[in-house]
Amino acid sequence: MPRSARRRHRGAILAGAAAAAVVGVLMLSVRLVSAPVASVSQTLGPGSSGPLASGPAASAPAWGPASGGYIADRAGIGQRVAWAREGGEPFATGLRDLLDFADAARLEDPRPKEPLNIAGTGGSFVDDSAAAYGLALAYAATGDVAYAEAASRYLMAWATTTQTTRHTCKNDGDCQTSLIISRNAPGFAFAADLIAPSGVMTPTEEATFRAWLRDVILPTASERDNNWGDAGTFARIALTSYLGDAAGFDAAVARWRQSMDLVSSDGHIPEEVRRGSSGITYTQEALQYKVGAAVIAARRGVDLWDYEGKDGGTLKGAIDYLVSYLDAPDQWPWNDHAEFPTPSPMWELVYAHWPEPRYVDLLLKERPFSDDAHAAIRWTTVTNGIPLVGDVAQPTRVP
Repeated sequence: MPRSARRRHRGAILAGAAAAAVVGVLMLSVRLVSAPVASVSQTLGPGSSGPLASGPAASAPAWGPASGGYIADRAGIGQRVAWAREGGEPFATGLRDLLDFADAARLEDPRPKEPLNIAGTGGSFVDDSAAAYGLALAYAATGDVAYAEAASRYLMAWATTTQTTRHTCKNDGDCQTSLIISRNAPGFAFAADLIAPSGVMTPTEEATFRAWLRDVILPTASERDNNWGDAGTFARIALTSYLGDAAGFDAAVARWRQSMDLVSSDGHIPEEVRRGSSGITYTQEALQYKVGAAVIAARRGVDLWDYEGKDGGTLKGAIDYLVSYLDAPDQWPWNDHAEFPTPSPMWELVYAHWPEPRYVDLLLKERPFSDDAHAAIRWTTVTNGIPLVGDVAQPTRVP
């Protein structure tokens, strides 16, 4: 059975179990929410010298690569690993999925392209960015340097091979390469950040990798006024932060705020709802990049979660507008045949920030979120998930 199919199968089992034994699940959730963040020895075992032992450098700039993570941070991963070690679900299954993926990725070879020309929505750039990120997450979760070494192999294969791109006009919908790079390039930066404490990359290799991101990848990010541009802004926020480019980061944040001017006061996004029966799908697509960018910005002291556009549009309002049609897509006012898509991994990020019962059904449909995604926002149950408590209590917010 393909890995994505196995994940969906396990997710269905978990969802069914949660529905059948909600009291037991909630009791476990409350216990886990109150648990302290695990120490290195609790998370990785006695005597471990894993990556959680090395925190962010105190002298690092607020927007720099050692500033506390991106979508994931090492302390947050450690907490989910601790829950998994206790048998808490869906964290235990999510961790097994992650390590299964990473073990397979260690046995595979990177497939960089020169030039990079992406015609569809998949291919080696997507696969290898996921492999690098998954391996880096496995290193952060276990302390096994072999995972970091494998992640570095993927990073350097692309950084030393791919020097030119094709079909990367930033303002044109015919330039598919720009979209796919925007969606997935942050995964390479996330990986490099997570494996940094391992020391597996030499200073020369790190410099080569940074130059590749700055000179080859970053200039291709989409600037369209729709979900493509949202993906581009997500990429610019992630990559400029990793590169320590304060001016570039500020410009990307400004671009994010400008995009909220395109969200209506009731929460709908005109540029996305016009997509016929796929209007709900494209709305979720746009929102996942906005949410991912908000997570990264918040780690650098910039609040995008509560920002309000010129017409009163907010991220929360757009998310809740979408959720209101979860069980009634036939009532979507923009098309009579709209369907609600498979929930995106972004819903873990949303629930971790706003732990409200209205988001629980979306989580239960797909938990644990794993590698089955087409963007760098993956494995969010292991990186950002919190136990569900429904209407019983509000959980403590965990990074």
